[in-house]
Amino acid sequence: MATYQPYTEFSSVTGGGFDNSDRPNSGDADGAVNRTNTLHPVTIKQILESTQEIQDGPFVSHNQELHHVCFVGVVRNITDHTSNIYLTIEDGTGQIEVRKWSDDATDMAAGNNEEDKQGSSQAAQQYQMGTYVKIFGALKEFGGKKNIQYAVIKNVESFNEVLAHHLEVIKWHAIANGKIPNPSTGSGEPLQQGAMGGNQSGQSLFVTENESNHSISDRILEFCKKQCEGKDANAFAVPIPLIAQSLNIDENTARNCCTTLTEQGFIYPTFDDNNFFAL
Repeated sequence: MATYQPYTEFSSVTGGGFDNSDRPNSGDADGAVNRTNTLHPVTIKQILESTQEIQDGPFVSHNQELHHVCFVGVVRNITDHTSNIYLTIEDGTGQIEVRKWSDDATDMAAGNNEEDKQGSSQAAQQYQMGTYVKIFGALKEFGGKKNIQYAVIKNVESFNEVLAHHLEVIKWHAIANGKIPNPSTGSGEPLQQGAMGGNQSGQSLFVTENESNHSISDRILEFCKKQCEGKDANAFAVPIPLIAQSLNIDENTARNCCTTLTEQGFIYPTFDDNNFFAL
C-alpha cells in the first residue's frame, strides 16, 4: 500500500482530514450541530414546497427539517459558464437548477477570460442530458429561490440507485409522520439502523454485504464519526487516503465501503467523491 504523508501537516485538526480556519463558529449546542448535520433523502417537490416556520430557521417539509438533502433526477439541461455550470434536474415531482463549480484550474482560468473559452468545460463534460444524477448539498434560499449550496453531483451508475433513493424518501417521510418508529430514538420496536434500513422486525429491504466487508464498513463509519465529531460539514471532510492509511486497508476497499455507507445514509460526499462527512 502506498505511503501517505500525515494529514496533520495540512490540518490543524488532530487525526487528519481537511479543515478550514475560516469556517463558521462551531460553538453551538451539540443538539443544534447534530440537527444541521443530518442528511435527508427528498424529492424535488419537497424541496420546492418546504418553508421556514421562523425567520432564518430550518426549512420544513412534511414534519422534516431539511438542512443537508440528497435527491435523484434526470439532467434536462446544461448551461456552461466554464468556471461553473448550471444543471436543470427533474425527478417527476418538479425541477430545480443546481450550480456546480469546476475543480479544473484550466476551466477557472478560462472563466476569467472570455476569449480563451473553447468548447465545453471539463465540468460540463462530466454530465449528459437525459442521464440520472444524485445530488448532495445544503438547502438554502436566495432571492426567494431554493438553491443547493456546496452541491456534489454524482452520475448514477445503476437504476437501482434511483429505486433505492425513492424507498429512502418513503421511509423517512413515514418516520417523520409517526407511521413507523424512528431508529435513532429507539421509540417502538427498532428498525435496522440506516437510511436503507429494514422493516419493523429489523429485516433489511436489501441484500446485505458479506461479513468481512460489513466489518470493515463498521470500522470506517466509526473512524469517520470520530473525525467529524464537532466539525462543520461545509468546511471539513475525511479523505479516502486517510481512511485507508489509518485503518491499514487499500484505497479501493475503502472507496467501495464508503460508497455502501453513502447509499445507506450514514455518510455523504462533500468536496468531491473522495471526501466524506459522517452524520
